[in-house]
Amino acid sequence: MAWTQADIDALEAAIIERKGVRALTLSDQTYQFESSKEMLELLSVIKASVNGGSRTRYAATRKGV
Repeated sequence: MAWTQADIDALEAAIIERKGVRALTLSDQTYQFESSKEMLELLSVIKASVNGGSRTRYAATRKGV
C-alpha cells in the first residue's frame, strides 16, 4: 500500500482529537480502531513506510584499513 504524508496528517489529527473516532479512511481503505494504542501503532507503520525511502546511509571505515 502506498502511504502518503496526507495519511499521516489525517491519522495524527484523529489521534489528537480522538472524539469518538472509531473508523478512519486512509488511502481508500477504512480502518476500525478499538483504542488509541491501535491508532498509534498504525501511525508508526505509516511513518516508517513513508520515511523509509528517505534515509541517509553513511559508510563506516577504519583509519589505515
